[in-house]
Amino acid sequence: MEGKALVLLHRLSGSKKALDACRLVEKLYLAGEKVVVWFQDQGRAAIFDQYLWTFSDTSFVPHRLVVEKGEVEEPVAIVVGELVNPNQASHLVVVEPPKNYKGIRGFTQVHDLLLAGEERKDKWEAAGFQVEEARTR
Repeated sequence: MEGKALVLLHRLSGSKKALDACRLVEKLYLAGEKVVVWFQDQGRAAIFDQYLWTFSDTSFVPHRLVVEKGEVEEPVAIVVGELVNPNQASHLVVVEPPKNYKGIRGFTQVHDLLLAGEERKDKWEAAGFQVEEARTR
């Protein structure tokens, strides 16, 4: 039986979740990690896909918006709907709250981005995950 991922709660100080998600994905990519960014909504995923190309003039994060099942070579995959791991990533970035916390498996770390007032620690723990607060930069 595979172990559950460590969930890191990232408490965001502002309301720019997409920018913070881009910075986190870039940081993980630069550290040599493979990442899946998971969205429930296809429109939001498409917007994030474009934003990840343009959020900074000095960064380049190779990624692909995954719309069909299958493997991808890019180190960052943006996945919509059903959670899959097309690039064998060890890190999952959750931008929107999942509907089924217990269904998340196959990742070493899950990064949950929380805006002020959002709280999901109890839901992650109830699903059997170890939860920690992410260290701020």
